[in-house]
Amino acid sequence: MSDLPSAEIEVSQVPEQPDAPGGVADALETVVTGVPAPIRKNLTTALARLCTAATDWPATWLQGKAKELKAESDARVLLTETAAKQIAAQMKVDPEFALAASYMHAKKIVRQRVNLSKVGEQAVESFRLNPPPATEEPVADISEDWLNAFEEQASLMSSEQMQRLFGRILAGEVRKPSTYSIKTLKLMAQLDNRAASLFTLLCSLAISNSFPGANMLSDARVVSMGNAGSNSLQPYGLGFDSLNILHEYGLIISDYNSYMDYRMAIARDNRLLPLRYQNKLYGFVSKGEVPPIQNEFRVAGVAFTKSGRELLSIVDIEPNEAYTAALVEHFDKQGMTFTTV
Repeated sequence: MSDLPSAEIEVSQVPEQPDAPGGVADALETVVTGVPAPIRKNLTTALARLCTAATDWPATWLQGKAKELKAESDARVLLTETAAKQIAAQMKVDPEFALAASYMHAKKIVRQRVNLSKVGEQAVESFRLNPPPATEEPVADISEDWLNAFEEQASLMSSEQMQRLFGRILAGEVRKPSTYSIKTLKLMAQLDNRAASLFTLLCSLAISNSFPGANMLSDARVVSMGNAGSNSLQPYGLGFDSLNILHEYGLIISDYNSYMDYRMAIARDNRLLPLRYQNKLYGFVSKGEVPPIQNEFRVAGVAFTKSGRELLSIVDIEPNEAYTAALVEHFDKQGMTFTTV
């Protein structure tokens, strides 16, 4: 019986050459030399766990690893055939059934490893595009329980879009462990294309802020400019039915017209705590007398859940000029100029 086609394709992409000294950790250290030491340990741990061949590991190590994989593949094929025959004898079925089932299982395992490889590649790409600043501040170790959950969910991601998003999640967790909860990982893995598209739209229209010293966003919401439950956001693609889908997936809270006090984003003596919108920093400038600091400035709209806030940072924001113009007009009627900082 021939080797598994899927496994053979993955191995044959790398020419066999003599093994090179050094283990996984040494190879990964070469890849991430530009990453600050406190973060490098987590990145090394995570990528070694995913065991990806697609993350630009040094060619000498990868070539040696290819031989290991080839030998391992050969051994597994023999074990698969032997096990299949034993199972067939015990169950008194045609050996071809047992052998086919065994190979289907093996192909599933190969596919999952390929998925994890591509997710790991996306994580490395995230670090290349957005390298962390140099720091010697200690960083907590990435959790083994979290990595277990991540590996389970990420191994199922076969689409390029989901692999990219899971790669960004991994990169974020490596930088700051506990950024993404296990609940959020599972929620992300359950999103279908419709829900994912709606969430991208939601994030593209959202304002968000974070109080000083906070570990995550304090608030994120899409300003409803009316009653979102009565379709005030319908012109921008977030009608009541669409909001219900996002709520069912646990991305927004059930009250589509909750509010948050944004008085800290009002400029006073040329100072403010800016909010973020469309990947830019914004604030409010009063068109008249600046309201007293004790006065609330309520901003109502569709609020993100904790998981939704965690995922906001990994989504590609899409410009929406119509909504931006409506937002500026909405705040203008409230006596505030909504402007970039």
